[in-house]
Amino acid sequence: MVTAEVSTRIGGTDGRPKRAVLTSLVLGAVLTAVVALVGGTPREAEAAFPEKIVFVSQRTTGAGVDNPTGDHEIFTMNPDGTSVKQLTFNTVTDLEPTLSPDGTKVAYQSNGIQTSNPEGDYEIYRVNTQDGTDPVNLTNNGAGVDDYDPVISPNGTKIAYESRGIQPSNPEGDFEVYRMNAVDGTGKKNLSNNGLGLNDGSPDFSSDGTRIAYMSSGKQTSNPEGDREVYRMNAVDGTGKKNLTNNGADVYDTSPDFSPDGQKIAYMSEGAQTSNPEGDLEVYRLNVMDGTGQTNLSNGGGEDSSSEWGG
Repeated sequence: MVTAEVSTRIGGTDGRPKRAVLTSLVLGAVLTAVVALVGGTPREAEAAFPEKIVFVSQRTTGAGVDNPTGDHEIFTMNPDGTSVKQLTFNTVTDLEPTLSPDGTKVAYQSNGIQTSNPEGDYEIYRVNTQDGTDPVNLTNNGAGVDDYDPVISPNGTKIAYESRGIQPSNPEGDFEVYRMNAVDGTGKKNLSNNGLGLNDGSPDFSSDGTRIAYMSSGKQTSNPEGDREVYRMNAVDGTGKKNLTNNGADVYDTSPDFSPDGQKIAYMSEGAQTSNPEGDLEVYRLNVMDGTGQTNLSNGGGEDSSSEWGG
């Protein structure tokens, strides 16, 4: 039986929004049953389901699987679990896949020594969704610079990501939010660029691509306590930074995700506050413009996480 990892961003102790594995989906038996029920040829299955789900798996067996070492590889499948297809073929660790809006490309992070990354650090790649051809190292920043958590803009032309390590655009080497061209990785720009002691990550594009929501931690004018807060900024140049959560000391807000209409942001919040006296991890939403309307949506008495807007 095989598993696929489902992950989300949660706050890390070092200030970086870490993605942590929350659960495992038992896919082997389920996929076998679905294939038996659906039937038909692979070509018919592809035509029936133009939408795809992209996921990470360490599976070593199955139709089309070529992963004898059992490392983390990127796969796609139809929404009903049929037509599983392996996209990356290597002996390194490939994680955090995200589909382009038109479904033709997958961006992901990869770490481990390979021809396109002899240093073996974390880099952002893209690959063709159809057959896994043309894998390209987009960041390719050399030793000592790690790049994580890609997200593709709604028009498919840009990728936002977080980068850590000393480089001309980040002499402090802390975590910053960048964007670059999705085709070839050119046009890299440090958008958050907050200086020493501040860490920024977990980027997410608004539906029109004009804004990026992100998490920022570290003492700054807009956050004198230095805890993790949800911000927004302009996607072109990083101007217009605004602390949207601004919850005071000991409340940690992470993992922002824009609503389809771009008017709201869902996020995770942890720490005692009026709407969450227990201080456990809860799913909230707020208004993008000014951070008003902060509402605890889950409020179930237990830990809630992994929020994402549908639509």
